Amino acid sequence: MPYLSFLFICLTWGTSFILMDRAAVALGPLTIGMCRLLGGALVLSLVWWWRGPRVRIAPSDWKHVLFVGALANAWPFTVLPYVMTQANEHGYFGLMVTLVPLVTILVSIPMLGIWPTARQMIGVIGGLICLAGVVHDGAQRGISPWVLALALTVPVTYAAGNTYIKWKLDHLPSLPLTVLFLACGGALLVPLQFATRFLAETGLGGPSNPHGWPMAIISIALLAAFSTGLAILLFIQLVKHQGPLFAGMVTYVIPLIAILWGQYDSEQLTTLQIAAMAGTLAMVALVQWGAAKPTLPQQEPLA
Repeated sequence: MPYLSFLFICLTWGTSFILMDRAAVALGPLTIGMCRLLGGALVLSLVWWWRGPRVRIAPSDWKHVLFVGALANAWPFTVLPYVMTQANEHGYFGLMVTLVPLVTILVSIPMLGIWPTARQMIGVIGGLICLAGVVHDGAQRGISPWVLALALTVPVTYAAGNTYIKWKLDHLPSLPLTVLFLACGGALLVPLQFATRFLAETGLGGPSNPHGWPMAIISIALLAAFSTGLAILLFIQLVKHQGPLFAGMVTYVIPLIAILWGQYDSEQLTTLQIAAMAGTLAMVALVQWGAAKPTLPQQEPLA
């Protein structure tokens, strides 16, 4: 069962990039992010209602819940489909997932006071060097520097959000917290849906000639129910029952699946991209292998 869950998570999260691409032909990035978050919150809230636990969120915790909902949910879930529409490709951005473990090490210093070991620091520096190759490859593909910079905020906000949870909200159960994060993130995007001028000026609105509605709706439904709902729940269970090392291995597989879908869409795959991905995965392996222990308190990713 753990291996089936692992495979399901990798397939759904690796496929989420092409699903966002298919949804973008009819819907804007803001709508895609909002529907994913609210749909995922709905799916997990049903699980929460069925399984529990019943918890009370203290007033002092709500500000932290809202902060994580905005930082690690509303922002990356909107930015990712936006940069994909700007670059007109999706497989390339699947590489960004591999940076989350490396960035987590850096943000854990100010938040948790945890300093990396020499091995971890070598992995972070090596990962950043590989990242330079990914960025250079993107520039050669004609992706604007500001789009690349914006894309890099996605793994940063994921890592910062996860670490912040460990810092401020580790005393609360994972499932209720995840429901609240997704619901708050989606709710924060709802008012922006009615700001038509803002959507037009920022490019977060829908395409000028929306089409392919059936596929777009199916893609959003799959993203909400499986990639944002069920996959997160299964990931939490993997972390709790198999440990973070086993669950964290998804970062090795997701980019590969995303790139395979990119090849299905005839996207360009360069030697530099392959080398940078291989190098980044090697650095993730260096910092992760044997570093996590199943008995430690865990946190869930927000992707």
